Amino acid sequence: MFWAPKVQTPKGGLSQKKLNQVIDYIQINLYQELRLATIAQEIGINQSYFCTLFKQSTGITPYQYTLLQRIERAKQLLKQPNITIVDVAIQSGFANKSHFTKHFSQFTGVTPKVYQEQA
Repeated sequence: MFWAPKVQTPKGGLSQKKLNQVIDYIQINLYQELRLATIAQEIGINQSYFCTLFKQSTGITPYQYTLLQRIERAKQLLKQPNITIVDVAIQSGFANKSHFTKHFSQFTGVTPKVYQEQA
């Protein structure tokens, strides 16, 4: 299951509509390289302002949110039999196995291989 941010719009941040639009865009494009400027352009604001508003709305940066979504996707894939770590990395939107392993280990406390063996 994917993590959904808690919206805090009374304190500032993106409107619920714009936040949903951003989250949908990230989910649809999760497996590709995501650029902040492109995401910001989707809702018609500049990159710097977008980052500020997204963090006010969710408590985390767009980059952190994207990483969390990719890790959750990887966890699902690692439960599939006979899938390689490299394939999981690619299908989760990571540039390579090393980048994937680093972030997966930071977020979960175990390597992808250990997680896969325990799943």
